[in-house]
Amino acid sequence: MKAEWQFILSLILIIISTVSGYLARTRLGIEEKLAKVIMTTITVVGYPAIGFMAIWGTPLQWTDAWLPLLGGIQAILMAFFALAIGRKLFPDRAERGVVGISCGMGNHGVTMAGFAVYLVFGRIGLGLNMIYTLYTFFALVLLLYTIAQHFSPKAQTRSITRLMIGNLLNWRASGLYACLAAILLTIAGAVPPKQFHSWNILNLAIYLVIAAAYFSIGLQLHIPHIAKLKRAIICVIGIRQGIGLLIGLSLAGLTMCSPWPLQGLSLKVFLLQSSVPMGVLCVAVANMFGLKPREASAIFVVSSILYLAIGMPLILWIF
Repeated sequence: MKAEWQFILSLILIIISTVSGYLARTRLGIEEKLAKVIMTTITVVGYPAIGFMAIWGTPLQWTDAWLPLLGGIQAILMAFFALAIGRKLFPDRAERGVVGISCGMGNHGVTMAGFAVYLVFGRIGLGLNMIYTLYTFFALVLLLYTIAQHFSPKAQTRSITRLMIGNLLNWRASGLYACLAAILLTIAGAVPPKQFHSWNILNLAIYLVIAAAYFSIGLQLHIPHIAKLKRAIICVIGIRQGIGLLIGLSLAGLTMCSPWPLQGLSLKVFLLQSSVPMGVLCVAVANMFGLKPREASAIFVVSSILYLAIGMPLILWIF
């Protein structure tokens, strides 16, 4: 199946899943607390499995290390920039935490920015995009989990260092270790099972995770919350799309001072991924740690719609 049709199928699946989740709560009376169970399962089982299958066997070059490294640095800078601004804009501690995690990780996969990369740069660009997204497995555990635990109303008072160490040893860090295992197997020259692709196991896993994730978002989608979250939505979009691009340009410029500058197609992929909407994993983390999951779902839906309506056409026009 061509990537264009995969994207169309993904969009249809996203719409149907989100609407189904919303109707399941409003018409069938299904409790939205089910979303926490689904999101937790996706984060500790679904994404690690997909990451493991996708990374194992992917050709890796030393110069490609810039992509996930700069992606991780940018995520940290954007998250802490949002938290710094949030001290003045958001008196509510939990809302400040939601804005922080929402700015910390974008929707870099094929259901959003990754497809824009494919449209502009083709299959080679999509391969580089996969290498770029390696950073998300590390940022999830070390950045998003830490922020969520620090700002969650149910969290115990602990230092940032102790939170990070605790998260590394926590069962929720399964995605990080699945990623590392896949990298080590690739470096060792181990050949992944053909069934990953011949049986379409990877594709099935991706579509299953997409359906489950957006169903959960629909379960927690409360339309009135959108009007009440104007300030948070504007803040997240401004930081992710505007400040993110400026940070991306600055980081790319710094690599020019090294013997191995980021250039060519890798540079273009990195800059495109520097300005993307909030990621699905941010909603998952908000659910896992009880950090205003309804608000996180609302911010995610609005930022994604605006990116599809304005951001992606603008990207296609620019490139």
